[in-house]
Amino acid sequence: MINKRPLKKMLASLLLCTSAFSFAETAVIPVTTEAVKSRTFDLQIEEAGKITATDSANLTFSTGEKIKAIYFNDGDAVKKGNLIAELDSTKAKADFDKAKSSLNLAKTKLLRTQNLLRKQPDALSPQDVDELKEQVNLAAADFRQKQAVLLDYQIIAPFDGRLTTFNHSVGSHIDASSALVSLYRLDPVKVSYTISQDDLGKAAKEQAVQITVDAFANQTFKGEVNYVAPAVDESSGRVEVHARIANPDQILAPPGMFANVKHRLAKGKKQLLVPQNAVVANNDERYVWVLNADKPVKQIIQLGSNTNDGYVVVRKGLQKGQHVVTTGQQKLTADSTIKDLNNPVAEKPAAEES
Repeated sequence: MINKRPLKKMLASLLLCTSAFSFAETAVIPVTTEAVKSRTFDLQIEEAGKITATDSANLTFSTGEKIKAIYFNDGDAVKKGNLIAELDSTKAKADFDKAKSSLNLAKTKLLRTQNLLRKQPDALSPQDVDELKEQVNLAAADFRQKQAVLLDYQIIAPFDGRLTTFNHSVGSHIDASSALVSLYRLDPVKVSYTISQDDLGKAAKEQAVQITVDAFANQTFKGEVNYVAPAVDESSGRVEVHARIANPDQILAPPGMFANVKHRLAKGKKQLLVPQNAVVANNDERYVWVLNADKPVKQIIQLGSNTNDGYVVVRKGLQKGQHVVTTGQQKLTADSTIKDLNNPVAEKPAAEES
């Protein structure tokens, strides 16, 4: 006679396991979701640059002599045409005065001769008159030369700017071509940087540029591109770009100050965004779980840059309005049933069935 009790126990255990397995298989996973949205972005690149002066000059005398006077102090602002310093020009001034007198004398002789010839046309031969005219020309040339020599004893500001530190003082002897001081134009300044060769076709003159510097972290300085190199640098594989930056308060200090550059390549381009915490990484693959009814669908995506506010640009793989899972995706599979905590309306059919 067969004992049916063990068989009944086995069947009961099997039914219990099957029920537990079925329950686990149909367990609902709570998640949160967010809709894919779009935002208008400027196409922008960020690079590191170096600030230099738009104009700079080492100011020198064209002759050697003792410094007679310096009319400005270290760090002073000067205007174009200002006399900054001059040498002792006693001998040069005497030569200039002599040349001036010789020119005046030659002119006077010629004028008297011309007055005489009006009264007595035969008083002097044409050759003698030509010689007097040539003497005036020679005296004028000598005067101009001595006048130019006098300028060699002066340093005059070639443009508006700010002086650095003077290298010599009044009374000291300075040789020709030795720099007395440097002059920098500080408004505007120039920022130089390089961009990827992929962006060469997008960069152009007059595009907007903004820079920040560590010394004034809370300030933004604006300008525009005024030079894009026409070719890629062979050694670096990059493209050189220059931009003029307004510096009205003259607080940017060239040369050599480093800057963080934001260069706007294009304006008003719409891009799709998803929350960064919705993106799952698997080696080089990036994907999100997209809500489809109450089922998740794994969607491979191609990402762009981060927006630095919790979102990331999606270049490919999604459409605006789709809902992506933002939390709870760690347990998801393609067969999972999910409960969207952000959309309680979706639970109503289940409530009506019960």
